[in-house]
Amino acid sequence: MKNNFIKKIDKAIISQIIEGDSSTYDEILKEEGFDIKEIETYALKNFRKHSFLLKAHINKQRDTDLLEKASALLQNAISKNIDKPISYLKSLIANNQFQVQYRNLDSLGIDEIKEIIKDQNLLELLEQLENDQK
Repeated sequence: MKNNFIKKIDKAIISQIIEGDSSTYDEILKEEGFDIKEIETYALKNFRKHSFLLKAHINKQRDTDLLEKASALLQNAISKNIDKPISYLKSLIANNQFQVQYRNLDSLGIDEIKEIIKDQNLLELLEQLENDQK
């Protein structure tokens, strides 16, 4: 019986792909005694879960990219001795726990800059840095 059911599902999937008709799945599942509403609820719940996880992953990747870009811009500003980004970074250092740890900006590495700016609004920071470079 199980193999017969799987064959029907396979046939329905192929049929659906060819014809674009998903109601065939429902009919087969009803014939086999499954509760369509329960399956739809389960599928919707899983879809929402995976959609949420995908959005979280995309947001995390975007934040990582923004952090990389902002850190590189600040490091570039330090090496070129551009006043506004340097004073912004100094104000961040002065306003948080890094005050003692990072006294010499010239010796800051990219990871240290990331640590300093990681809790900031990176979009706003990037906009400010890009405007300062114009």
